[in-house]
Amino acid sequence: MFNLAPTETFKAPVTVNVAQPGGGWKQESFTGEFKRTDEDRREELLALKNVELVREVLVGWSMKDEQRNDVPFTPENLDAFCRLTGAVRETTLAYWQHNVGAKAKN
Repeated sequence: MFNLAPTETFKAPVTVNVAQPGGGWKQESFTGEFKRTDEDRREELLALKNVELVREVLVGWSMKDEQRNDVPFTPENLDAFCRLTGAVRETTLAYWQHNVGAKAKN
């Protein structure tokens, strides 16, 4: 069955490799809630920088901090998140993979 009327948003896992102070990497993850966009907007969205795209399509998340407390999706937390280059890149990739089934440009 093919759904021609999908929901306005979708959820997708995002995994980010975070450099550790002593060296090495740690994988962290969260579930992003994204605004679904259609083919008419694809070219416009492809022209955006990664951080601009994240601000446009990321509308929520299920995220925990180091103490396992919920991190609310607020403008301030989104601003802090958007300063994390690796997190922005991986969020962009997750969006493209789940919205259109393709990887984003680099």
